[in-house]
Amino acid sequence: MIPPERELCERYGVSRITVRRAIGELETRGYVRRQQGKGTFVSRSRIRREMGRLISFSEEMKAQGHTPGSRLLNLQHRPADKSVADLLHVPEGHPIWIVERLRLADDEITSLSVSYLNLPVHVYLTPLELNTEISLWSLLEKKGILIAEADTAVRAVVADARYAELLEVEEGDPLLVREGVNYSLSDEPVPIEAFEVVSRADRYQYSLHLVHRTYDRGAFRGE
Repeated sequence: MIPPERELCERYGVSRITVRRAIGELETRGYVRRQQGKGTFVSRSRIRREMGRLISFSEEMKAQGHTPGSRLLNLQHRPADKSVADLLHVPEGHPIWIVERLRLADDEITSLSVSYLNLPVHVYLTPLELNTEISLWSLLEKKGILIAEADTAVRAVVADARYAELLEVEEGDPLLVREGVNYSLSDEPVPIEAFEVVSRADRYQYSLHLVHRTYDRGAFRGE
């Protein structure tokens, strides 16, 4: 946390207006973030999530040198509403599992994850399992379910009161929402998980490597 405005004014012999302008400029550039009632904090570098790789949150964090974490907020087994049923290709009212968790990197909250799972009738989930196994995909793999494909999209929203409280940001702060469907490994892709991941825009960024359809690496190397 950086010192209060009054202390900065006294330390550097400048007016409060000058200090506020300087902090505002730093905030605009993403170097600091303000939390009402708590102070102004130096922003940490953003976590980079590569969209072209199908990899779990836990694996991604470990690969970047972070320690992944998870806090279970809600676990339900209930009938699917129409919107979720359509995504999972099941009838409305079909029993599904709903797993809501906070995801952490180095003990700092980065995102809110909600998974809607269409699991075989013999597969159960328990709070103990989800609190013990950080990676949901690893837990599913232990139960014989492998994620093989995914459809996903990203959009931007602003934090409402609930998101602000859970993600420890201010109402109106920018957030990134990644949503889609994961498919299990089989002869034909079977929708196993519909998901929504709401991430702090000050901690997260998504990247995607693209290649033009007419580009041929071999041609440029003279092969």
